[in-house]
Amino acid sequence: MSNSKYTFWTWLIAIILAIYLFWQWQNGHGMGACCNAPVEAAPAPVAEVAAPVAVEGFKCTATADKFESSGDASAVTWLSKNVDLSAWLKTGGADWQVTCDGASVTLTGTVDSEEAKTKAGADAQAFFGDKVTVNNQLTVKATEPVVAVAPPPAANLYFDTGKTNLANDADTTLAPIVEWLKANANAKAVISGYHDPRGNQARNEELAKSRAKAVREALKAAGIDEGRIEMRKPTSTEGSGDLAEARRVEVTVE
Repeated sequence: MSNSKYTFWTWLIAIILAIYLFWQWQNGHGMGACCNAPVEAAPAPVAEVAAPVAVEGFKCTATADKFESSGDASAVTWLSKNVDLSAWLKTGGADWQVTCDGASVTLTGTVDSEEAKTKAGADAQAFFGDKVTVNNQLTVKATEPVVAVAPPPAANLYFDTGKTNLANDADTTLAPIVEWLKANANAKAVISGYHDPRGNQARNEELAKSRAKAVREALKAAGIDEGRIEMRKPTSTEGSGDLAEARRVEVTVE
Protein backbone atom coordinates (compact mmCIF):
# COMPACT_ATOMS: atom_id res chain seq x y z
CA MET A 1 0.00 0.00 0.00
CA SER A 2 1.25 3.39 -0.87
CA ASN A 3 1.76 6.13 1.68
CA SER A 4 -1.04 8.24 0.23
CA LYS A 5 -3.56 5.45 0.65
CA TYR A 6 -2.37 4.75 4.21
CA THR A 7 -2.76 8.36 5.11
CA PHE A 8 -6.28 8.46 3.63
CA TRP A 9 -7.52 5.53 5.67
CA THR A 10 -5.85 6.78 8.79
CA TRP A 11 -7.63 10.09 8.57
CA LEU A 12 -10.95 8.45 7.71
CA ILE A 13 -10.82 6.20 10.76
CA ALA A 14 -9.80 9.13 12.97
CA ILE A 15 -12.74 11.21 11.70
CA ILE A 16 -15.24 8.38 12.27
CA LEU A 17 -13.88 7.80 15.79
CA ALA A 18 -14.10 11.51 16.56
CA ILE A 19 -17.72 11.64 15.35
CA TYR A 20 -18.61 8.60 17.51
CA LEU A 21 -16.97 10.06 20.62
CA PHE A 22 -18.70 13.40 20.04
CA TRP A 23 -22.08 11.60 19.78
CA GLN A 24 -21.40 9.73 23.04
CA TRP A 25 -20.55 12.96 24.79
CA GLN A 26 -23.69 14.73 23.47
CA ASN A 27 -25.92 11.96 24.84
CA GLY A 28 -24.40 11.98 28.30
CA HIS A 29 -22.71 8.63 28.08
CA GLY A 30 -19.31 9.99 28.92
CA MET A 31 -16.10 9.28 27.20
CA GLY A 32 -15.92 5.70 28.48
CA ALA A 33 -19.53 4.71 27.84
CA CYS A 34 -18.55 2.29 25.14
CA CYS A 35 -16.86 0.02 27.59
CA ASN A 36 -19.02 0.32 30.75
CA ALA A 37 -22.58 -0.93 31.50
CA PRO A 38 -25.21 1.80 31.18
CA VAL A 39 -25.98 3.54 34.46
CA GLU A 40 -29.75 3.59 35.30
CA ALA A 41 -31.18 6.89 36.44
CA ALA A 42 -32.40 6.99 40.03
CA PRO A 43 -36.23 6.74 40.28
CA ALA A 44 -38.04 9.96 41.01
CA PRO A 45 -39.22 10.18 44.66
CA VAL A 46 -42.86 9.15 45.16
CA ALA A 47 -44.91 11.66 47.07
CA GLU A 48 -46.54 10.18 50.18
CA VAL A 49 -50.36 10.07 50.11
CA ALA A 50 -51.98 10.89 53.45
CA ALA A 51 -54.19 8.11 54.83
CA PRO A 52 -57.90 8.96 54.75
CA VAL A 53 -59.22 10.35 58.02
CA ALA A 54 -61.95 8.07 59.45
CA VAL A 55 -65.32 9.74 59.99
CA GLU A 56 -67.16 8.68 63.12
CA GLY A 57 -70.39 6.84 62.20
CA PHE A 58 -73.87 8.05 63.11
CA LYS A 59 -75.33 6.69 66.36
CA CYS A 60 -78.52 7.46 68.23
CA THR A 61 -80.68 6.44 71.17
CA ALA A 62 -84.31 7.40 71.62
CA THR A 63 -86.88 6.95 74.37
CA ALA A 64 -90.26 8.49 75.04
CA ASP A 65 -88.53 11.31 76.93
CA LYS A 66 -85.44 12.16 74.89
CA PHE A 67 -83.49 11.74 71.65
CA GLU A 68 -79.69 11.78 71.46
CA SER A 69 -77.41 11.36 68.42
CA SER A 70 -73.76 11.69 67.41
CA GLY A 71 -71.63 11.40 64.29
CA ASP A 72 -72.25 12.30 60.65
CA ALA A 73 -76.01 12.51 60.10
CA SER A 74 -75.92 13.95 56.59
CA ALA A 75 -77.27 10.74 55.05
CA VAL A 76 -79.91 10.04 57.72
CA THR A 77 -83.12 11.00 55.96
CA TRP A 78 -85.48 10.43 58.88
CA LEU A 79 -83.55 12.53 61.42
CA SER A 80 -85.80 15.55 60.94
CA LYS A 81 -88.68 13.48 62.40
CA ASN A 82 -86.97 12.62 65.69
CA VAL A 83 -89.68 14.47 67.68
CA ASP A 84 -92.27 12.20 66.07
CA LEU A 85 -90.12 9.20 67.02
CA SER A 86 -90.24 10.08 70.72
CA ALA A 87 -94.00 10.63 70.50
CA TRP A 88 -94.44 7.20 68.90
CA LEU A 89 -92.34 5.53 71.57
CA LYS A 90 -94.50 7.18 74.23
CA THR A 91 -97.63 5.52 72.82
CA GLY A 92 -95.92 2.12 72.72
CA GLY A 93 -94.68 1.55 76.24
CA ALA A 94 -92.75 3.17 79.06
CA ASP A 95 -89.76 0.87 78.50
CA TRP A 96 -89.54 1.14 74.71
CA GLN A 97 -86.18 2.30 73.35
CA VAL A 98 -84.55 2.65 69.93
CA THR A 99 -80.80 2.41 69.27
CA CYS A 100 -79.58 3.09 65.76
CA ASP A 101 -76.80 3.74 63.30
CA GLY A 102 -77.01 5.00 59.76
CA ALA A 103 -78.28 1.73 58.31
CA SER A 104 -80.23 -0.07 61.04
CA VAL A 105 -82.32 0.43 64.17
CA THR A 106 -83.01 -1.89 67.09
CA LEU A 107 -86.30 -1.64 68.97
CA THR A 108 -86.41 -3.00 72.54
CA GLY A 109 -89.01 -3.08 75.31
CA THR A 110 -92.03 -5.18 76.19
CA VAL A 111 -95.46 -5.73 74.64
CA ASP A 112 -98.56 -7.65 75.69
CA SER A 113 -98.82 -9.96 72.66
CA GLU A 114 -97.19 -11.21 69.47
CA GLU A 115 -99.74 -9.20 67.50
CA ALA A 116 -98.61 -6.01 69.25
CA LYS A 117 -94.96 -6.86 68.53
CA THR A 118 -95.66 -7.42 64.83
CA LYS A 119 -97.60 -4.17 64.56
CA ALA A 120 -94.82 -2.22 66.31
CA GLY A 121 -92.26 -3.62 63.89
CA ALA A 122 -94.37 -2.63 60.90
CA ASP A 123 -94.92 0.87 62.32
CA ALA A 124 -91.17 1.27 62.89
CA GLN A 125 -90.39 0.17 59.35
CA ALA A 126 -92.88 2.67 57.97
CA PHE A 127 -91.32 5.43 60.06
CA PHE A 128 -87.67 4.77 59.20
CA GLY A 129 -88.20 3.77 55.57
CA ASP A 130 -87.32 0.76 53.43
CA LYS A 131 -83.60 1.59 53.31
CA VAL A 132 -83.23 1.07 57.07
CA THR A 133 -83.15 -2.40 58.62
CA VAL A 134 -85.47 -2.66 61.63
CA ASN A 135 -84.41 -5.21 64.25
CA ASN A 136 -87.53 -5.85 66.30
CA GLN A 137 -86.33 -7.05 69.72
CA LEU A 138 -89.55 -6.33 71.64
CA THR A 139 -90.28 -8.97 74.27
CA VAL A 140 -93.78 -10.36 74.75
CA LYS A 141 -94.77 -10.33 78.41
CA ALA A 142 -95.37 -13.70 79.98
CA THR A 143 -99.07 -14.39 80.37
CA GLU A 144 -99.99 -14.64 84.02
CA PRO A 145 -102.07 -17.70 84.83
CA VAL A 146 -105.72 -16.96 85.40
CA VAL A 147 -106.60 -17.84 88.94
CA ALA A 148 -110.15 -19.08 89.27
CA VAL A 149 -112.00 -17.14 91.91
CA ALA A 150 -114.72 -19.00 93.74
CA PRO A 151 -118.02 -17.22 94.29
CA PRO A 152 -118.70 -16.04 97.82
CA PRO A 153 -120.49 -18.36 100.23
CA ALA A 154 -124.16 -17.91 101.02
CA ALA A 155 -124.97 -14.79 103.02
CA ASN A 156 -127.36 -15.36 105.93
CA LEU A 157 -129.39 -12.46 107.31
CA TYR A 158 -131.20 -13.03 110.63
CA PHE A 159 -134.45 -11.51 111.88
CA ASP A 160 -136.16 -11.03 115.21
CA THR A 161 -139.33 -12.92 116.00
CA GLY A 162 -142.24 -11.62 113.93
CA LYS A 163 -140.05 -8.87 112.34
CA THR A 164 -139.09 -8.14 108.73
CA ASN A 165 -136.68 -5.25 109.17
CA LEU A 166 -133.02 -5.87 108.37
CA ALA A 167 -130.30 -5.89 111.01
CA ASN A 168 -127.86 -2.96 111.10
CA ASP A 169 -125.05 -5.11 109.66
CA ALA A 170 -127.09 -6.26 106.65
CA ASP A 171 -125.07 -4.18 104.14
CA THR A 172 -121.82 -5.64 105.46
CA THR A 173 -123.22 -9.17 105.24
CA LEU A 174 -124.38 -8.61 101.64
CA ALA A 175 -121.16 -6.83 100.50
CA PRO A 176 -119.38 -9.96 99.11
CA ILE A 177 -122.53 -10.90 97.17
CA VAL A 178 -122.89 -7.40 95.74
CA GLU A 179 -119.20 -7.24 94.79
CA TRP A 180 -119.39 -10.57 92.98
CA LEU A 181 -122.53 -9.61 91.09
CA LYS A 182 -120.96 -6.35 89.94
CA ALA A 183 -117.82 -8.15 88.78
CA ASN A 184 -119.71 -10.94 87.01
CA ALA A 185 -122.38 -9.57 84.73
CA ASN A 186 -123.89 -12.99 84.01
CA ALA A 187 -124.30 -13.95 87.66
CA LYS A 188 -127.54 -13.61 89.58
CA ALA A 189 -128.61 -13.57 93.21
CA VAL A 190 -130.99 -16.18 94.58
CA ILE A 191 -132.98 -15.25 97.71
CA SER A 192 -134.76 -17.81 99.93
CA GLY A 193 -136.63 -16.97 103.18
CA TYR A 194 -137.09 -19.23 106.21
CA HIS A 195 -138.99 -19.07 109.52
CA ASP A 196 -138.97 -20.87 112.86
CA PRO A 197 -141.43 -23.73 113.52
CA ARG A 198 -143.60 -21.89 116.03
CA GLY A 199 -147.01 -20.43 115.27
CA ASN A 200 -149.28 -20.52 112.22
CA GLN A 201 -147.58 -22.13 109.22
CA ALA A 202 -149.28 -19.97 106.58
CA ARG A 203 -148.55 -16.76 108.46
CA ASN A 204 -144.94 -17.85 108.95
CA GLU A 205 -144.53 -18.44 105.22
CA GLU A 206 -145.79 -14.93 104.47
CA LEU A 207 -143.38 -13.61 107.07
CA ALA A 208 -140.47 -15.45 105.37
CA LYS A 209 -141.54 -14.03 102.00
CA SER A 210 -141.65 -10.47 103.36
CA ARG A 211 -138.19 -10.88 104.86
CA ALA A 212 -136.90 -12.10 101.44
CA LYS A 213 -138.42 -9.02 99.79
CA ALA A 214 -136.62 -6.79 102.30
CA VAL A 215 -133.32 -8.38 101.29
CA ARG A 216 -134.19 -7.92 97.60
CA GLU A 217 -134.69 -4.20 98.20
CA ALA A 218 -131.32 -4.03 99.93
CA LEU A 219 -129.63 -5.57 96.85
CA LYS A 220 -131.41 -3.15 94.55
CA ALA A 221 -130.32 -0.25 96.74
CA ALA A 222 -126.73 -1.54 96.40
CA GLY A 223 -126.96 -1.23 92.59
CA ILE A 224 -128.07 -4.72 91.53
CA ASP A 225 -130.71 -4.78 88.81
CA GLU A 226 -133.95 -6.50 89.84
CA GLY A 227 -133.75 -8.69 86.74
CA ARG A 228 -130.66 -10.34 88.25
CA ILE A 229 -132.42 -11.20 91.52
CA GLU A 230 -134.46 -14.41 91.78
CA MET A 231 -136.92 -15.02 94.64
CA ARG A 232 -136.85 -18.80 95.13
CA LYS A 233 -139.21 -20.44 97.65
CA PRO A 234 -137.46 -23.41 99.31
CA THR A 235 -139.10 -26.83 99.46
CA SER A 236 -139.56 -26.28 103.18
CA THR A 237 -139.63 -22.77 104.59
CA GLU A 238 -139.15 -24.07 108.09
CA GLY A 239 -135.55 -23.22 108.96
CA SER A 240 -133.07 -25.59 110.56
CA GLY A 241 -131.03 -25.05 113.71
CA ASP A 242 -132.14 -23.15 116.79
CA LEU A 243 -134.96 -20.61 116.60
CA ALA A 244 -132.65 -17.66 115.86
CA GLU A 245 -130.93 -19.65 113.09
CA ALA A 246 -134.28 -20.68 111.63
CA ARG A 247 -135.44 -17.06 111.19
CA ARG A 248 -133.15 -16.21 108.30
CA VAL A 249 -132.92 -15.28 104.63
CA GLU A 250 -130.23 -16.97 102.56
CA VAL A 251 -128.65 -15.21 99.54
CA THR A 252 -126.52 -17.22 97.09
CA VAL A 253 -125.12 -16.50 93.63
CA GLU A 254 -125.45 -18.55 90.48
